[in-house]
Amino acid sequence: MSPNAVITCFLMVLPVVILSIVALFFPKKRIVFLSLALFVSTAEIIILIWEKDNEKLTVMENIIAVESHLQERYPGEEWFIRRREGVFLDHGGIEVIFLNELDRGYYYTVEGDQVRQSGGFFKEGADRDEKHAEEGP
Repeated sequence: MSPNAVITCFLMVLPVVILSIVALFFPKKRIVFLSLALFVSTAEIIILIWEKDNEKLTVMENIIAVESHLQERYPGEEWFIRRREGVFLDHGGIEVIFLNELDRGYYYTVEGDQVRQSGGFFKEGADRDEKHAEEGP
């Protein structure tokens, strides 16, 4: 589990735990505090689900945009395309590996309607020739 995930979980559980503990000390207001804890936890769950759905939607839109860009720029070529992985990364980043250049990958980002290559990676001992490197805007 990443440090970000641990901190997020802690911060989301903390208000519910505090409200539950406070409910133990105030028997007359117990229902109010427990109801508030239930409301807070429900709101947090809804926010987490919305964030994940929004992230998936962004990734799918970006994959479609990058796919269109690649078909325009490299007709007749084939590639693997997937979301870029990492804890601290922008979740809309796309990673592309061309089938005729399997030892090298390229990162693409989508900003508005602009698709641009934002870097890449290569395997150790790979040929330094970048067949699909694109110049900046």
